[in-house]
Amino acid sequence: MDAIFRKARLTFIVLEGFSGTGKTTLAKTLEQRGWMRLAESAHAVSSEIPVGERADTFSDFSLVGATMQYASIIARSRREREIVAEGYFLSDLAYALIRYELRKSAAYPHLLEMVRNVLRERVLRPDLYLLLRAHPATIRRRQEEKNEREKNVSKFFRERYYTAIEYIHGELRQGNLEIVNTDSDAEKTLAMIMTKLRSHGIEVSAS
Repeated sequence: MDAIFRKARLTFIVLEGFSGTGKTTLAKTLEQRGWMRLAESAHAVSSEIPVGERADTFSDFSLVGATMQYASIIARSRREREIVAEGYFLSDLAYALIRYELRKSAAYPHLLEMVRNVLRERVLRPDLYLLLRAHPATIRRRQEEKNEREKNVSKFFRERYYTAIEYIHGELRQGNLEIVNTDSDAEKTLAMIMTKLRSHGIEVSAS
């Protein structure tokens, strides 16, 4: 058998959390240390596609489509690089579920079944999901640095996001989830993440 197929998969983690919890900062910190960073779908799609509170059915299909493009990259790269994703399918679904409940989008039921099928592929399942949380004041401060398109200041969206994503983790049986508080700076938060990884038997270097 080709050597590439005998080589062990390297670590693949997903940073989940509401806008302003520090996903991009943490992912970029790991990228600087050699990890492959996969940008959040809202950053990967065209700036003409509305996101957050302004998104609709077509936005949801586009956002999951952007994440879907990472599937081949992940499958090919897991034996060569450590991978960190800012959000992933479950984050896309959490926002789609909220918009579905608000009748802003009809995409959620279709996307849920598609993602269920995708995650049957072992290589596309992360080793660990890290759900980032921060105090509302921290989130507000960080969101002030974002452009208008990426801001999502709705208290309802923020609170519903967390119940929605925990529901979706259960629905899709993705139980490898840890919660991380990100009110501290990136270095302290990264140290906490490394501790979480080790507690799951995942040995990686952050340096």
